Amino acid sequence: MNIRAIHIIFIWLVILPMQIDAQQDSLQFSLLRQYDTWQSYVPTNNNSAYEKVKNFGLLGGSASIGGSARAQFELLDQPLFQPTDQDNTGILTRGLFHLDVRDRKAFQFFFELGSSHSITKDNPSVLDRDRLYVNQLFFKFRTGHFNWTIGRENLNYGSRRLFAIREGPNVRLSFDTFRAAYGKNNFSSELLALSLVPIERGVFHNGFYQFNDYVLGSYNTLKLFSDTTLLELYYFRVRQEFSTYVAVQGNEVRHSLGTRMEIPWGPLRFNHEFVYQFGNVATQNVSAWTLSLKTVYKISESLEYEINAELISGDNDQGDDRLNTFNPLYPDVAYFGRAARFAPYNLIDLHNSFQYRKNNWMLDLGHYAFWRYSLEDGIYGSGGFLLFQPVNNERFVAQQLAFTVKYHWNKFLATDLETNIILPENFIQEQDGNSTLSFLLFTTTFTF
Repeated sequence: MNIRAIHIIFIWLVILPMQIDAQQDSLQFSLLRQYDTWQSYVPTNNNSAYEKVKNFGLLGGSASIGGSARAQFELLDQPLFQPTDQDNTGILTRGLFHLDVRDRKAFQFFFELGSSHSITKDNPSVLDRDRLYVNQLFFKFRTGHFNWTIGRENLNYGSRRLFAIREGPNVRLSFDTFRAAYGKNNFSSELLALSLVPIERGVFHNGFYQFNDYVLGSYNTLKLFSDTTLLELYYFRVRQEFSTYVAVQGNEVRHSLGTRMEIPWGPLRFNHEFVYQFGNVATQNVSAWTLSLKTVYKISESLEYEINAELISGDNDQGDDRLNTFNPLYPDVAYFGRAARFAPYNLIDLHNSFQYRKNNWMLDLGHYAFWRYSLEDGIYGSGGFLLFQPVNNERFVAQQLAFTVKYHWNKFLATDLETNIILPENFIQEQDGNSTLSFLLFTTTFTF
């Protein structure tokens, strides 16, 4: 029996029977499952097999077994805005299975296996498939006000503009880490060393601590006045073995200094961030930056309006020895929606959206507009590859309409539908990109 068939049997025989007790327990599932609240779980009188594995004794502490299974249908039509483009349609599956062990002395051992497959997708990407891999495997312990972590992890930092777990694609982003975190009262600080885990298709082909691409840095958070008013200051030194830009390609060492403020004010929430970068790519010196201004207005208990404006620098002159293209490092691939056509390099973008949440429903309706920041630089796609060369002097790139609806049937089962339509504007049209890009995504996720 192949592993794809195991995914399907797993969903029907393990996940679906659990829904009988879905409304009776106190479990809280997190996107990163190492933060689940299973230690406060109170079993019912059913004493089911599921209850027995959610909180049991192991190695002098308590342990929990869990995971998730996801099936995802994707349709991407005319991805390069050309009428001859073939669509990229197919079904993706992903299974994650974990063991979480904790004790009263703040020790944690977390082990998570992943298996990601492209069943019928025409042109699967490197992020779609990895047969069997260690997604996370780490030890964490506390001494006084310090937390120490070593091992493989999925990581989110801040508002995920520079570091995110890459949840949209089928294979998440993992790092092999050394982290030391200090926290007291309203202040926390973390020192980190991260080695990027490359995707090597197969069975356990992803080696540990290779340090081909790596990150050194510090992330600091101060709570001001309340737990919801935050000031963050951070520094990352990133080494990437090979990077490609319009003006240069080669080994990259880039330093990022950033600050972010999150401020609630009545019905408004402000989330503003600024990052400056310096370093070098091959023989060129780096001087780049980005500014993000995000404001959310709470219209009612169920409805919010968001406006987000960003300036992301691009290269000013291909002929000089200075590179001005901002590198977003390891952002959410779905930074501008799950269609993920444009990455945050050399852009001016404006995003407006309405989000409605009621009971188990979530609906999001959004509009994006994209312009080139520098006319001397091109437009980049996910992963930093060059999507369009700067072959004309047009600035307006595209408009994008996005609609998402998500429904939680219960604690274990959720389905969501997202559609994106991207309309090419002058910059793309003058490169014979006159066709509308269409994207459809339907996802069902079981979590246990």
